[in-house]
Parts: sequence; C-alpha cells; structure tokens
Amino acid sequence: MKTKKRIEKWLADENFRRYAEKRMQEEITEVPENHTLDRKYEELDEGFECDDRYISPLVEYLAYRLHLARLCRNPHKRRRGIWWVFVHVFMQGHYTHVFSEHFDPLLDELQDCIIPMLHDEYVRRLNSEKRGRQWS
Repeated sequence: MKTKKRIEKWLADENFRRYAEKRMQEEITEVPENHTLDRKYEELDEGFECDDRYISPLVEYLAYRLHLARLCRNPHKRRRGIWWVFVHVFMQGHYTHVFSEHFDPLLDELQDCIIPMLHDEYVRRLNSEKRGRQWS
C-alpha cells in the first residue's frame, strides 16, 4: 500500500508524467531488444490469435517473465526484462481491456515495477542536471 501512495504522488507531478510517457514511448518504438520474441511467447500469441482460451496461458507467461525479471540480481538485466514484459503487454493493445479480468493483476504488478524504475531514472536525471549546472 505504501508503494501505491508513492506512485500516486509521483504521478501527480506533471514533469514526471511527461518524462515517463517519453521513456515508455522510447522503449516501445526504439529499443529493438524489447521486440524479440521467444519461442514460448510466440507460440502462445499465435494460439491466442486463433482461440481466446489462450489468453490465460499468455498472461500467465507474461507474469512469469515479469517475476523472473524481478528476481534477477543484475540491475541491467532486471530492467531489460521488465521493459520486455511492458512492451509485450502494450502490444496486446485493446485485448488488455477486453480481457481485463486476466490482465488487471499483471497490469497492477507491472505498474508497481515500471513507475518506481522510471522515477529513479527521473531523479537521477534531475540530479545530474543540477550537478552540471553547479559546475558551469
């Protein structure tokens, strides 16, 4: 619950929201490794195109990949794994609303990962800008 309150506070900051939207857009459009498919995901995604019953295993697989990423000790690999899940959930588009009973728990967990990660980046960027101005 503490995390939810912090996230709400961060999202109230318009500058942070602008930064977060820009970063999310970058990850979706400009980072090619976020668009790589692994065999299992590809199989489930193709199955879902033919049969809606594949939605549950697809969402479970994305949740599994998110959990693996969160457990990763290497910060770079952890961030890359979380972004990979974010992009693939985003690529599901309107299905996240149509099948909200399946996606909502994953979306909540993903938000709890992405927003703090973005906020850390945002604060680091602000601090580096301040240091740069001090030396000028």
